[in-house]
Amino acid sequence: MNSPFSLSHDWKLHWKRIPSNINPLGYINGESPKERKVLHALAAVGIIGGKQLSRLFSLDKKRLRKMVREQKIIRHELKTGNRIITIYSLGTVGAKIADAHGYEVNYWVEYSVEDVLKRLLFFELYRHFESSLIQPAPEPFIAAISYQERPLFVYVGRGDMSDLMMFLKWQHKSFSERIIVISETIKYLDSLKPYLNNKKVRMTTDEELLCEKRSIEDMFYYLNDTGDFVKEA
Repeated sequence: MNSPFSLSHDWKLHWKRIPSNINPLGYINGESPKERKVLHALAAVGIIGGKQLSRLFSLDKKRLRKMVREQKIIRHELKTGNRIITIYSLGTVGAKIADAHGYEVNYWVEYSVEDVLKRLLFFELYRHFESSLIQPAPEPFIAAISYQERPLFVYVGRGDMSDLMMFLKWQHKSFSERIIVISETIKYLDSLKPYLNNKKVRMTTDEELLCEKRSIEDMFYYLNDTGDFVKEA
């Protein structure tokens, strides 16, 4: 059975574009700690789902509509068949509050369907780390989660993982941080096996992530001495 975040679905992105001559709001209210946490997360990751915003950051629909009116976030849609996922990007006012250096209006139109799905899956993982800060991360990672005072670098694969393979191959000595890899199925991880020796890498799948009953202690795999992926717990 395909993951709800699989590329095998016929996804269509419907982006809202912001005119370059949009009038900035005269007054910016950036005092809400809850909103600031959302905006900093969006500055690091780029896209979040509407349901994820509500569940992870306790923002109701009324507050979300207000944040859209205040140009803190921008509403878009991701569709497949009759299914519509509301998604949000960082607005111009939100970028100022989050102090997002290098922010570009309409940055989101550069994202492919794959880019968006990867970011939605990042936030599915983040629900297990809700009290942790989200930090920007270099490619090929989506972002990093600050956990136990050190970053966890999160990579999300949709099939091909050649970018992560190259990273692990060439950065093996200079990069010693912890990595979490999210894949649609375990079989897609086989190509990584030659590059995982002596690496702090843990793997999980869409199914593990999306299972409401699964605890964080029971969702990760590692590569054992015989070259098999086994559950950590």
